[in-house]
Amino acid sequence: MERANFIRDARAKLPSIMPNLETLVVESGHEVVDAPMLPTKFLHLKHLTIRLVSGSTVSRPYDHFSLVSFLEAAPFLQTLILNVIAVRMAHESILTDSELRRMPQHRHGFLTSVKISGFSSAKSLVELTCYILENAVSLECLALDTTYGPRCGEGTSDPRADAASVSDGVAHLVNT
Repeated sequence: MERANFIRDARAKLPSIMPNLETLVVESGHEVVDAPMLPTKFLHLKHLTIRLVSGSTVSRPYDHFSLVSFLEAAPFLQTLILNVIAVRMAHESILTDSELRRMPQHRHGFLTSVKISGFSSAKSLVELTCYILENAVSLECLALDTTYGPRCGEGTSDPRADAASVSDGVAHLVNT
């Protein structure tokens, strides 16, 4: 099911409606509000997939860092798959001289596998990735895929520019 603000609504409403949920797939093409930080928990959630089309209808970019709310709400989460499709690049790039936001440490002892497709130099996406690297103490696999969406020759963007931007973002991740 796809509708506006479905990611926010899933975070706000599902823990109380479906407390025994083990697998959740959420898709939103029109996310106007970021995922809220709430005290409710997904105590049985083990597998989470979020598909997000950003930049399609709102004037400000989606704050991917707000997805930390799902991680903190799911203490037994094992796998996270995040598919990001950026319709237009309106995000603040990590390549600017701004500081990365940080959250208080919250150890995630069960999160072993994370895949982010559509990874870019979007500051909030890099902040989310840094949070995962710093807090997922059992992480075995982190895959950052920059090729989500159209492949070479299918899109209008220059893949060399995207690759350079992402490699700079990854270098920043390694150096922090």
